[in-house]
Amino acid sequence: MRRLEVISRFFLALASTVVLFMGGVSAPFAAIILLPLVAQPVLGFGLRYGTAWGIGVLLAALLLLLVFAGEELALLYGVLALMAALLFGLLGRLRAIEFLVTGVAAAMFAATGALLLYLFGSWTAMVDDFRESLNHQFMLALRIHEKIGFPRDGLDLFMERAPQLIDMTLRLLPALIFMSLAFVVLVNVLLLCRRFAERRAHWLAVENLREWKGPESLVWALIVCGFVLFIPGMEFAQLFAINVLLILGACYFAQGLAVVAYFFHKNNVPRFLRGLTYILIVFQQIFTLVVAGLGLFDLWGDFRRLGKNNLTPSQAA
Repeated sequence: MRRLEVISRFFLALASTVVLFMGGVSAPFAAIILLPLVAQPVLGFGLRYGTAWGIGVLLAALLLLLVFAGEELALLYGVLALMAALLFGLLGRLRAIEFLVTGVAAAMFAATGALLLYLFGSWTAMVDDFRESLNHQFMLALRIHEKIGFPRDGLDLFMERAPQLIDMTLRLLPALIFMSLAFVVLVNVLLLCRRFAERRAHWLAVENLREWKGPESLVWALIVCGFVLFIPGMEFAQLFAINVLLILGACYFAQGLAVVAYFFHKNNVPRFLRGLTYILIVFQQIFTLVVAGLGLFDLWGDFRRLGKNNLTPSQAA
C-alpha cells in the first residue's frame, strides 16, 4: 500500500513540475510566478519520501522534455533541476541561509552561463541578441505609452535615453541574472520551511528572517568595489565591480527589509499598513535606497539589538 502511494505521488509530482514549467515557458506574463515554483512539487515529494525518489522525478521530467519539447527546453529545465538537487543535498548541512542561497544561485549562474554559451555559440552573438530583444521591448513600451496618452516630451526623452538604458541593462545583466536566480532559490527555501515547519530549525540557523543579518565582511567588498570604479583604464574590473555592487546592494536591501519587518512585528503594525509600506519600498526608488542604507548601517547600529539579545544575563549586565 505504501509503495502504491509513493508511485502515485511520483507521477503527481512529475506532472506538476512539467505543467508548471511548460506554463511558465508558454506564457511569459506568468513566468515570474510559475517558473520559481517548478521545483516545489519535486522538492516536497523528495523530502517526504526520500531524496532518491525526488532525483528520479527530476530525471524523468528531463527525459520527457527532451523527447517531447526539445533539447533547449530540457536544458533550461536542467538549471531548475540542478537547484532542486543541490537543495536536497545542502538543506540541513549548510544552515546559514545567506550561504545556502548564494551557493546554490552561484551553481545555477554557472550552469546558465554555460547554457547560454552553448545556445548562442559566442558571447558576442548572445549580447547582440539580448540588445535586439531589449530594443524591441523598449519600442513596444513606447508604443503602449503613446496609446495611453503620455506627454510627447516625455516620450521623446525616453526615446533619446533608450540606447543608454539598454547599454546599462546589458552591463548589469550578470548581476540581474544572479539576483533572479537567488530570488528563485530563496522562494523555494522559504516555501519548504513553511511546508515542513518542524524541520526549519534543523535546516536554518536563523529562527526567523526578521532576525537575519548579513556577514559583516561584506562591507569590505563594498569598499573595494567602490574604489575600483574610480580607477581609470580598468574597464573589465569596473564592469565586474559594478555588478558586485548591485548584488551587495540587494543583500543590504534584504537586511533593511528584515529590520523594517522586525519593528513592524514588534510594534504590532496592522497588516494593511505593512503591505502599503512594502509596496512603496518596492516601487519608489527613494524608499528602496533608504531601506538599503538602513541595512548597511545596521551593521554598526544593530538597530534590533540582536547581539544583546543573544547574550546571557551575566554578559548583558
